[in-house]
This record gives sequence, structure tokens and C-alpha cells, in this order.
Amino acid sequence: MNILIVFVLILISFNTALTQGWYSLSNGLNNTVTEIYFVNENTGWLSGNNGLVMKSTNGGTNWTQQSSNTFSTLWAVYFTDENNGWISGSSGVILSTTNGGANWNSQNSGAFSDLWYVHFINASTGWISGSNGVILKSTDGGVNWNPQTSWTAQVLYSVFFINEMTGWVTGNGGVIQKTTNGGTNWFSQTSGTSSLLHCVNFIDPAIGWITGFNGIILSTTNGGANWTFQNTGTGVFIRSVDFVNSLTGFAAGDNGTILATTNGGADWLNQNSNASSHFYSLVSLNSMTAWTSGENGVIRKTNTGGNVFKHLDLTLLVEGFYNESENNMTADTISVYLRNSFTPYNKVDSGKSLTDSLGNISVYFSNALNNVNYFITINHRNSIETWSSSALMFISDELDYDFTISSANAYGNNMILKGIRWAIYSGDVNQDGTTDLTDLTLIDNDAGNFLTGYISTDVNGDGFADISDLGITDNNSFNFVGAVLP
Repeated sequence: MNILIVFVLILISFNTALTQGWYSLSNGLNNTVTEIYFVNENTGWLSGNNGLVMKSTNGGTNWTQQSSNTFSTLWAVYFTDENNGWISGSSGVILSTTNGGANWNSQNSGAFSDLWYVHFINASTGWISGSNGVILKSTDGGVNWNPQTSWTAQVLYSVFFINEMTGWVTGNGGVIQKTTNGGTNWFSQTSGTSSLLHCVNFIDPAIGWITGFNGIILSTTNGGANWTFQNTGTGVFIRSVDFVNSLTGFAAGDNGTILATTNGGADWLNQNSNASSHFYSLVSLNSMTAWTSGENGVIRKTNTGGNVFKHLDLTLLVEGFYNESENNMTADTISVYLRNSFTPYNKVDSGKSLTDSLGNISVYFSNALNNVNYFITINHRNSIETWSSSALMFISDELDYDFTISSANAYGNNMILKGIRWAIYSGDVNQDGTTDLTDLTLIDNDAGNFLTGYISTDVNGDGFADISDLGITDNNSFNFVGAVLP
């Protein structure tokens, strides 16, 4: 019973995550979370005020506090793998670990300014940017930190290197500085703004983005020789940006703002974070998985690229797979399509799922809209395509539909009664919309060759092509069973 309860809770949590897009995580504290960073889908850290450092080994579901041995505000955390990491903070604080944070050790920065961001390209080489134009570099994992000349006294909020030679820093006054020799020399790039620029992110030496005040996101395709303003549709402070490739990225900022793009920032879409606090940090692993964090301990995560999926709970039976005397169906994969409610009834979205023994399945859709009518179309490997009797709509991202309670729930009443429940017709082996001699021939050939396994000619789901499959198909062929469409 306890195992079942745990499974149900996990399933509920998974379903909630899909339908919410961005969902809430908690570290059990209300401290501002200044930075969140994950190296894989399970392992990540966060930092915050009052020396806060915490680690998760299950994707952020649970957090364990680690000892930083400081009460300073810790502005940024960065790891190159599960073991090697660094934290930078106020008043020149630098911490490092080689064992995933089990022990954090103080490093000598030689600086007294706030150190706003840290970035390493491997376990040895990294940079830190800070107030008063501070840039520090280490080539020995932080044992020694050496100052570099930035040629500015502005606060430098972010530093990012794409390799050992090429990197950028950004900061107050629209400052963008670039180096092509590891920071030995830094030179200015023209940002086109005097506003604060907060976060810089590149996916290769040419393509990158910078965020800032007043909804600013700048982009470049030539390493920063030219920066172009992108339209974010918001005027809030965008504090963090992270791209997973040249097209897909996320950004986060004040008032619970989360933005996403799938075309390199040509269009930024506002996603619902279910939060109003300011986000300070965002990290993405891939186009589906990302985390963001900020004020009052707020943490959000997505497993769906921030998309809110529509959830269809569907009940259906496949004639050949269903045993009416036991009210049990052999589980199998069903393809479900949503179609427009008007001619030519184009497909809008699709999903695929495995039934349980009672014919229940859950399917999730990313393109469907609430309060819009769609026909539901059912496809199975050797059954007749079956449509819902009428167009239906999602309300608050949910829709339930049961084909089994009445033939009237299928378009044209096109189902067969099995006991007291209705099932979609079986026998369309070649999926041409009818059961006929062609299907019978295919079954007969496979039966003659003693074929087994997951084959379309196995009409009753027992793993064999044989006479029982011929019987079901022959009956439906005799009755001219075929698809009935609007």
C-alpha cells in the first residue's frame, strides 16, 4: 500500500508539472536565492544571502544546506562538474569545493569589492567579475587569483567565456568588454545603450545575448561586433538569460517574468511563472528543462520548456484486445489526434500513450487551446480510425472523454458492443480505413509464416498471427466495417 501511495503521488506530481509549465519548488527557507545552477537533471546548487549554500540531488525537489563558513551574501555559484565548484560574494568572498560542496574552502581574491559572477571553462581556468571594474582570473582552480585590467570602473555584473581565449563582461552604463586572449587585453564593444547590462550568454564565439534594465535583450551573430535590440514585450529588468542552442533560450527577471524563445530571440514569449517576486538567476539544461530563482526563496522549474500542456483523460477499448468476461484489455499504444472542428478537419496536435487494462490513457498536448472545439481521433495499429461524435473543448487545460459508455460517443455510432462496454472495431491491419480481403490476406500470410511479436496482424494482442485474428477480421469484413468520418 505504501509503495502504491508513493507511486500515485509521483504520478500526480508529474502530471501537475506538465500542466503547469513552470512549477514551484521549495528549499524550506525564505532567503533570497541569488543564483541557481545545475550540472545535470539531478545535481544542482543554490546560493543566497547570509552565506546560504544548498545542494539538491533530485532535480530541486529536496535541498540540503551546506556550510559556507560565512554570513556574506553569496552572489553566484558555478560548477564544471558534480565535484568542482566556486562561489563569489560580497566584499571579495570566493569559496571553492572539490567534493560537490561537502567542504567549502575560502580562497584569497585580493579584492574587497562585491564579486558578482564567476565562470569557469574547466576545473582549472576561470574568471570573476565585480564592482569597480574588477576582473580576476585563475588558471589553477582558484588557488591564485590575478587581477586583469578592464579599463572601466563600472560594476561588472557578468562574465562569460566560450573558450580559454574569448570572453565578455557586462555591467553598468551599457558596458560590454571583450577579450580574445584570455583577458590579457580587454576592449570595449558598442552596446547602443547606457542602461545597466546584467547577464551575458554565448553558445559559440559568434552568437550571444545580453540582458538588462527596461526589458533589454541584446543579440549578436558576429561575436559582439554588432549588437541588436530584441523585442521582449516587457519593460522590467531582465536579470538572467541562458540558451541551449542558437534558437532555444530562456530569460528571467523582475515581477516573476520568464521569457522563452525558439527562434534565437526574434520572438520572446512571456510564460506564466505563477510568481510575482523578482527572479535573479536562470539555468537551462536543454529545451525542456530549466530552473529559475529569486526573492523570498522563490524557485521555479519546468520540464516542458515552460509550455502549459493540455491534459486529455481518455477511455477506450480495442475490440480484439478486450475480454468482456473479465473486463480486461491487453495494454497497447494508442495514437490520439486533435483536429479542427471545421472542414478540412486539419490535425492540430497529436499524442501517444499506453492504455491500462481498463482502457484508460492520459495524453498531453502542447498546441491545443482552451475553449476551442476539437474532434478527437483515435488510431491503433490494427483498428478502425474512430472519431469522437462531436467536437469537444479543453476547460482549464483539462478534458475527459469516454468512448466506452455509448456507441453515440463515436462519430456515426461506429463501435461494437462487447459485454456492456463499447469498443472500436479491430481488423484494419493495413490502416486504409476498412476491414477487407487485403487485411485477411496479410494475416493469413503472417500466420502461415508463424510470425510473432509486436506485429500489425496480431489483431487480438496475444503476440501471434493466427486463426483467431482471422476470425475477428473476417466478421468485420463481412459487415463492411470501415471508418466513418465527418
